[in-house]
Amino acid sequence: MSGPAAPASPRLLAAERRAAALVLGAAFMLLADTSIVNVAIPSIQRDIGATVPDVQLVVAGYVVAYAVTLITGGRLGDLFGRRRMFVIGAVSFTLASLACGLAQSPIALILGRVWQGLSASVLYPQVIATLHIAVAAERRGRAFALLGAVVSCATIAGPVIAGLIIAADLAGTGWRPIFLINIPVGVVLIALAPRMVPPHKGTRLRLDYAGSLTVVLLLVALLVPLTVGRDRGWPLWGWLLLLCAPVLLAAFFWLEAALERRGRSPLLRPGLWADPVFRLGLALYLVYFSGVVPFFLYYSLTLQYGLGYGALATAAAMAPYAVGSTVTSLSSARIVARLDAPPAILAGCVISAAGSVLMIATIEGSGSGRHLGPLMTPAMLVTGLGLGMVLGPLLNFVLARVRDDDSGAVAGLLSTAQQIGSSLGVAVIGLAFFRGFHGDLTTLGYPALRTDMALGLLVVVTAFLLATGLVWLVARRGPAS
Repeated sequence: MSGPAAPASPRLLAAERRAAALVLGAAFMLLADTSIVNVAIPSIQRDIGATVPDVQLVVAGYVVAYAVTLITGGRLGDLFGRRRMFVIGAVSFTLASLACGLAQSPIALILGRVWQGLSASVLYPQVIATLHIAVAAERRGRAFALLGAVVSCATIAGPVIAGLIIAADLAGTGWRPIFLINIPVGVVLIALAPRMVPPHKGTRLRLDYAGSLTVVLLLVALLVPLTVGRDRGWPLWGWLLLLCAPVLLAAFFWLEAALERRGRSPLLRPGLWADPVFRLGLALYLVYFSGVVPFFLYYSLTLQYGLGYGALATAAAMAPYAVGSTVTSLSSARIVARLDAPPAILAGCVISAAGSVLMIATIEGSGSGRHLGPLMTPAMLVTGLGLGMVLGPLLNFVLARVRDDDSGAVAGLLSTAQQIGSSLGVAVIGLAFFRGFHGDLTTLGYPALRTDMALGLLVVVTAFLLATGLVWLVARRGPAS
């Protein structure tokens, strides 16, 4: 494995800036699309007669399809070239967005969202891998800092864009432009990619079909119950799928080791797992992000159902989180240059935990919920500052230990760990948030949701504290890590 990147992060060169600008634009589109549909759910239900289970599948179809094929999508870039797979992913995502925007029935929209998720799983790993390969090591920290800022902005931009589009109701099209807006963006990405994404010929090795199939089955067995299990009352089939997950994981490791012994090209080289810092970094991804995405989901439920906030008001109330994260994301390369990566990430985890504790205190102190959004601004700003110190530095730190010809698959693996962590967090926090509750959220007032949100935030704090412990273990491995 290659050594860690140099700590200094001067300005990107012209070619590096062009490549970074294009792939970061693609990242913004994909990440905003993850959350953009949440605000549009009521409009979608009214327009095409979607039931609650239909809407759940519209959301879950994208998330599950995206997560289960990320590793394979990243490996395709390793084997067949980043530029080629970037263009293929962009073309497919653009066509899938068109299909979603024109959907006339719930099943058509669900299939379109699954298509979007599969396309995103090919495109997003090429974003990370291109930054890793196209930008020199001494400037890579800056490139990943910019990616962290894009992640932060896209998280809030999705709901804001959806709220503005739906409120405008352009030519009576309602929610449809939230998908159709991707088409001009996709056309630009496709047109500029041959000139701005650097060429990468890939390798002549073959795709590990058995490993790819096994990891897809593994992730389906894990993510489908975590994503839809609670809403379906935790049915028996969900528990059976979860029991299959460790068996499939053992089978995957056995297949990969067997392929490497025969001199073939496994989906993920078993040698990756020999590095304890790589293992800890992967675990850190899973644990830390189990406290990030679920917070936005349950806080938005509290605001909308408990306090009657609209889509734009909800997005505005969550904006301080993104503002704080963007500030420290843009500064993270300089912070790492002074502190080194593990101390900077450690500080980010501690700040995130402190900010979440402050959120609990704010919610508990707001008995009526009046002006809760503005009152939460300081706590959300602090928590966001912590997130920005983790996003870019952690990604750069883990990828610095990876060979270039593995960077696509590992980028997919890290994104998969993030998705698993998010789904696990949604499920665990949901146990606290929905404890003993059956029925419609609109029947609950703010006092009940306030208690539920405080309990959910205790889970978030626990996740950030566990992440702090993992970073401490990384730091103990010595300065060379």
